[in-house]
Amino acid sequence: MKGQGGTTTISNQAGQNRTLEDSGADLLIVDDDEGILELLTAYGRLNGWQTVAVTSLSAALKVLAYSQPSVIILDWQLPDSDGLSSIQTLRQKTSSPILMLTVRNKESHIIEALNLGADDYVVKPFSPGQVMARCQALRRRQGGRVRDDGKEMITTHDLVIDLNRRQCFKRGILINLSTLEFDLLTYLARHKGRVWTRDELLERIWGDVGDTFDRAVDVEIGRLRKKLDDLPDNPTYIETVRGVGYRWRDETASPDQP
Repeated sequence: MKGQGGTTTISNQAGQNRTLEDSGADLLIVDDDEGILELLTAYGRLNGWQTVAVTSLSAALKVLAYSQPSVIILDWQLPDSDGLSSIQTLRQKTSSPILMLTVRNKESHIIEALNLGADDYVVKPFSPGQVMARCQALRRRQGGRVRDDGKEMITTHDLVIDLNRRQCFKRGILINLSTLEFDLLTYLARHKGRVWTRDELLERIWGDVGDTFDRAVDVEIGRLRKKLDDLPDNPTYIETVRGVGYRWRDETASPDQP
């Protein structure tokens, strides 16, 4: 199964092998465990994915030179990189959602990975069916799971959100957002003034993928605030409603309106 440079065979749903340049792979699996690669590749094909599996970060970067997958499954410990460094390197090359696959289950590890750009986190040993369900949820977000009602732009405060191009501009300057950050921003901005609980945001943005990390919303809100230069204690955009959740500030509301 293993090919030159650490890359494995690229397969489509029918199990046909193709070259890297014409792969069009939408699921990239990065793990140095051949058994896990074979298992997830098989489950990927059964679920309609066109997969490419590699055993190192350097091989993954070669794949990204030809293809932008819908989802990346990334093992924490690779022969040529550790998990956090791998996330940072991949984020320089792609905005594709990253699902971390690791034996590390400490909350500090999960928070650090999410803060650096991972979109989801699964601890080994894992259910391949659940991993595929989580990948499907990430792909729905990547493809615009949170859809607009016909509008192409959202203008709020000093932000312009281009829904078709999935871009956000602050005072004319492009803000580099991940898929999840853009979906969360768009959903909140479309419902100005409406308070959302963490469970509601998990359901609407993350999707129904089992037991999602219960602080994922807080971590993602923190990342989004940082990129928007939004101060939690004196927010322009995202307000924390203590004991409940979050809401997007309505700039048209009167100052004394809750």
